[in-house]
Amino acid sequence: MPTEPMSTEHARIIVFLSCIVAAGVAGYVLKRLGWAKREWAPRLMSAAIIGFDAPIALLAVWHLAIRADVWKVPVAGAAVAIATNLVGLGVARARRMAPANAALFGLQGGMGNVGYTLGGALCFALWGMQGLALEQMFCVMWPFYAFLFCFPIARHYGERAAGAQQDPRPSPLRYAAGVLARSLTDLRSLPLYMVAAGLALNLRGVVPPEAIRRWGVIDALMVAGIFLQFGSVGLTVEARRLPRFWRPALGTAALKFLASPLLMVGAALGLGLAGMPLYVCVLLAAMPTALYSVLMANLFGLNRDLANTTFLLTHILSFAVIIPALVAWLW
Repeated sequence: MPTEPMSTEHARIIVFLSCIVAAGVAGYVLKRLGWAKREWAPRLMSAAIIGFDAPIALLAVWHLAIRADVWKVPVAGAAVAIATNLVGLGVARARRMAPANAALFGLQGGMGNVGYTLGGALCFALWGMQGLALEQMFCVMWPFYAFLFCFPIARHYGERAAGAQQDPRPSPLRYAAGVLARSLTDLRSLPLYMVAAGLALNLRGVVPPEAIRRWGVIDALMVAGIFLQFGSVGLTVEARRLPRFWRPALGTAALKFLASPLLMVGAALGLGLAGMPLYVCVLLAAMPTALYSVLMANLFGLNRDLANTTFLLTHILSFAVIIPALVAWLW
């Protein structure tokens, strides 16, 4: 088989991962030098969601080769993510965590770095284009899960932390409907609608313009989005404060690397998945915490230091232990 496409894809992976590290370090250094401010992060993150995540969601789903039997992959992904979130939120409630911490403890356990910044790169490295295609199908569920489930919960806990809930409180159903309505009408939920548009174009057989592939539009959007998002995370990191939150961060890591993969094995086998689809689902279930959890902490007034600590700790553990173990086992 020709080796050029494979070498091109590996070069792309190296570029993406290098951009992640460079962006995060650059954001932190610029803040330390006084050339950028931590307060800029929420606006930059919102701009990344609207300006880059939304068109990437549209174009990726529009190009996706949808087969009748792969619907189980995103279903398993969404079910396990939500189940892990509920376990985490239950633990946080039992431990009587403050609202700004409880939301992150629960949500970061289910939100994984499954997109082009890590999970997709690993799937391609292990299984080639077949693995990458399954990862893309897995991620079809992400905008629905993030914007219909995670964002409303983060907003709810953020309002509790700020003491902004209505008094007297409305009924639980009315309150939940109000939170959901505010999330759905938030411009930062635009990727949800772009995925729906991409699916509609895909299912209607509308062929994407060839120029999108030829000119590397998706690649350019990804690189720009990586720099804006990870650079924003770098702006929010306060290194001296991170050690204060290592205990809850370690608890979330246990949810991410133990509970989530075990739940995925049960869900995937229950749905009848086997072979590569099963392996892809388990691998993606064991990815470190998603960047979106850090975005939510900044957007909705949650504990940014806990979010950053968990994000960094889970990625360090993943690169040092989880990923080498999974790669050794799968290969």
